[in-house]
Amino acid sequence: MVLSSGNVCPDETAQWQAWLASHPDHRMAWARVEFYTDKFKSLPPQAAFAATEALNAPDLNRRRLLLSMALLGMAGLSSWQVSRGRYWQEWSADQHTALGESKTITLADGSSVVLDSGSAVNVDFSVNLRRLQLVKGEIYIETAADTVGWKRPFVVDTLEGRVQALGTRFSVGQYKNLTQVAVFQDGVEIQPADAISAKQTLVAGQQVQFASSRIESIHRHNQNKPAWTEGFIVADDLPLSEFLLQLSRYRPGYITCAPEIADLRIIGSYPLKDTDRILAFLEANLPVKLSHPLPFWVKVLPR
Repeated sequence: MVLSSGNVCPDETAQWQAWLASHPDHRMAWARVEFYTDKFKSLPPQAAFAATEALNAPDLNRRRLLLSMALLGMAGLSSWQVSRGRYWQEWSADQHTALGESKTITLADGSSVVLDSGSAVNVDFSVNLRRLQLVKGEIYIETAADTVGWKRPFVVDTLEGRVQALGTRFSVGQYKNLTQVAVFQDGVEIQPADAISAKQTLVAGQQVQFASSRIESIHRHNQNKPAWTEGFIVADDLPLSEFLLQLSRYRPGYITCAPEIADLRIIGSYPLKDTDRILAFLEANLPVKLSHPLPFWVKVLPR
């Protein structure tokens, strides 16, 4: 939670606590923000507070709140973000993509890497190792035979550990405290950052998530490559809340979901070129409605 980050003065904390205790709806609003989107952790405390108030603010006050948030953004957002290492790492990465953008790069050895929306990666080829560092987002890799005359390992490092290619096509995603890996051809070897954790080999048709000290259960998939590389988001009995979290990676602003409808199931393939159309489709075919408390904010509510 942004307000527990350690960067808030006592007066701000007291103000937030008073607001939180003043009405039960405020607690529900804050819970929605905290649970359904991690994006607010990239805002300064004052902006996060103003955004949360906007959930329940009367219409007459929303323009005033929006103006306050805009002023906060101009005055402090840039310096607040740049001062934290992860933002600098993302913007200074060798390759990165903006929101809604994807990009394909060819590495020195002939391997190709596709960056998903809002991703960042560093490339570090040395005499003995072909290494990618995934800073943010997701990448899809098609490895090529090494061109230097000997076989240098091809690895992807994340915050949680290392993924080594075994002559393969695979994807790696960096999420909060987890790395997700899916294999589409041949195999990979996963080594969590904790040295005492056992390695795990993953083969084509398998996917898994792992943390720095453990590897989760392996699951099957039937894709030839990640759907996002072809401009789609695919849902196979996916909870609505999870679907909206994935969708939010491809559009500016925020999407929040009411707890009452979070477990509605989503099935289908949806083109990412028009995310507004996806939201309109959900509203037309599910017992949900859309609300726009602010221009960059979409709330999905029970109908």
